[in-house]
Amino acid sequence: MIRLALALLGFVALHAHAQQDISGSTPSGAYWRIAVPAGWQPGGPLVLYQHGFTFSEPEPNPGLGVLRDVMLSQGYAVAATSYRQRGWAVFTAVEDTRELVEIFRERIGEPGEVIPWGGSLGGLVALRIAESSGFPPIHGVYAACPAAAGSRLWDHAIDLRLAYDVVCAGAGNLPTGAEPTPWAFNLGDIPTDLDDFEDQLSLLPTLLPLNQCTGVNLPDSLRTDDKRRRLAELMAVAGTTDEDFFITQFAYATYAMSDLVRAPDKLAGRNPFTTAGVAYPQPAIEAGIARISADPFAAQQLREASDVRGATGAAKVMSMHTSRDELVVPANQDVLRQRIPAGRLVSAIVAEAEPSHCGFSLAEGLAGWMVLRDWMHTDGPAPAVADLQASCESLVAQGADGDCRFDANAVVPPLDSVYPVRPSTGAIDARYSGQWYDPSRSGEGISLEVLPDGRALVYFFTYPPEGVTGTQAWMIGSGPIDGNAIAIPDMRRPQMRFDPTTFTEVLDQPLWGGLWITFDDCGSGRMRWEGPAGWGSREVVLRRLTALDGLACDDLGEAPAQPSGAWSDRRFNGNGFLIERLDDTRTATLWFSPGSATGGQTWMTGVLEGELTTGVTAQTLYRPSGPRFGDAFDPTQFQSVPAMQLDLRLGCGTAGAGQYTTTPVLPGSGTPLDLNRITRPAGVADCTD
Repeated sequence: MIRLALALLGFVALHAHAQQDISGSTPSGAYWRIAVPAGWQPGGPLVLYQHGFTFSEPEPNPGLGVLRDVMLSQGYAVAATSYRQRGWAVFTAVEDTRELVEIFRERIGEPGEVIPWGGSLGGLVALRIAESSGFPPIHGVYAACPAAAGSRLWDHAIDLRLAYDVVCAGAGNLPTGAEPTPWAFNLGDIPTDLDDFEDQLSLLPTLLPLNQCTGVNLPDSLRTDDKRRRLAELMAVAGTTDEDFFITQFAYATYAMSDLVRAPDKLAGRNPFTTAGVAYPQPAIEAGIARISADPFAAQQLREASDVRGATGAAKVMSMHTSRDELVVPANQDVLRQRIPAGRLVSAIVAEAEPSHCGFSLAEGLAGWMVLRDWMHTDGPAPAVADLQASCESLVAQGADGDCRFDANAVVPPLDSVYPVRPSTGAIDARYSGQWYDPSRSGEGISLEVLPDGRALVYFFTYPPEGVTGTQAWMIGSGPIDGNAIAIPDMRRPQMRFDPTTFTEVLDQPLWGGLWITFDDCGSGRMRWEGPAGWGSREVVLRRLTALDGLACDDLGEAPAQPSGAWSDRRFNGNGFLIERLDDTRTATLWFSPGSATGGQTWMTGVLEGELTTGVTAQTLYRPSGPRFGDAFDPTQFQSVPAMQLDLRLGCGTAGAGQYTTTPVLPGSGTPLDLNRITRPAGVADCTD
């Protein structure tokens, strides 16, 4: 909650009314509200307000933020969604906002640009919107006290929750949830009438064990020495000096975290947290805390939904924090400073005497908006903190309420100095490129190519399930590398279809489903997929099958120039080769095709003998078939027959040529290939033909 809301009542100089103020609900179940000023025309600007954390069910008439009237008076339309989720709503918030923009288009008109803004959780969502596709141009983001640490905030919550069990053992036991996460309350044990975790009057009666252990709701004179000691120990873990903040933090570490873990539309009972291997500064906590290990896919899902990556394009980001925020600590600004280029970020601290969460004065909140508004369409350098102070003082002179406390000399501590660091699981690098498979599902697997831009390209080669035509299937997708994980929620299954309007075959790439990969090390990992109806979901192990020349696990991650990568002939849309040079004389080769409108997808595989840069001839690729996808996969049904004879020459640069002939080979049946490199794996040296 942004506390400048109360101050807004005293500032009327820029008061404005909306010409239109409409509301409704989205197809997915979120509520929305839109306010449009007089004179707004299609192509005008739209502010997308993102509300903060709330534990109530979605609000039918969501608020539009404390700067609503100011923004309307300046010609901005303002829109907001309630989100369809309560609590940590990041799993759907971006998509809910996309739906809101589509409703705005239908009801009002096409916006020329959008400016996401919000505070606390809403500040995080505003930043995530700027990193996401499917929105009109975004030139500015206003994130007040954003929860930019994302998933790391919940590491802090699990530490406090499990520390409670150590400190308060036998002195106020909390409800136990279902295994394997007993520290997370069952959904039925979470009160249904909670909303604002800063409302101590409604919160404390629900936390009787906390009162029994620490006496936090009692006058100091009525607290025993044991209660004082336990309260001090837990407040040290929480990093709080203020008891109200401690109670709020404890509500997040119990009710909100339990909802995050248990809710079927969030993590559905899976544990994303690790305390094993974490070093805690408090000796009693270090000795006694439960050591748990995360489900890697739950941890990956939480990071994917929660973390700021800094990929905000051309958007300029205005962000500020109050100096003594003990809920979303100022070290969250450290995350932004690490991930967003300095030329696109203003990160400011407001100095305060007493702790608050987003306790900005009205003048300070307005100053951030005014400076961003002037900056986001210019080519000049980022404004300085002194510019915010000057703007604030000017607004006070015009009648805005509140102090101006921007601190140009404020020091933001590193996030790792505030929250205990989790053990590193290693990071995916160039050496992970290659083919991977589950040994229990031989004949099915992925080809992974780590790209130089921090993303990975994944081809999933398999077979259709029962009831789906064809005997082979393959999917393709790319996603960002996040430490030891890759998330690709939009895997595609390319297929040809007949277009009756042009009497030609065209390539379609419909969404297939999602693919998530985590690695334990350079030779092993796990993969999880969520496919469409008939394909199902499953988790499998991964073991390395191939590695590129010079990029094996014990290499340094730098390889000589070679033709490894994806190649295609532009005349054959959707067809291509995946080339993996294994050594001086062998090249693993995969050929894939979307087939025809009647023939279905095809893929073939083989190892070519010889040096591709000088050319190889009469090499055989094999067509696998037999198993069925999913739970019905039976490796004993696997068979592979010769299906293509290939001549191939590839330069290590961008050009190549060849000819393929289907088996059996018929005289004069060869198809010439004019090949062009599509991708080059990370770590492979560049060259020219």
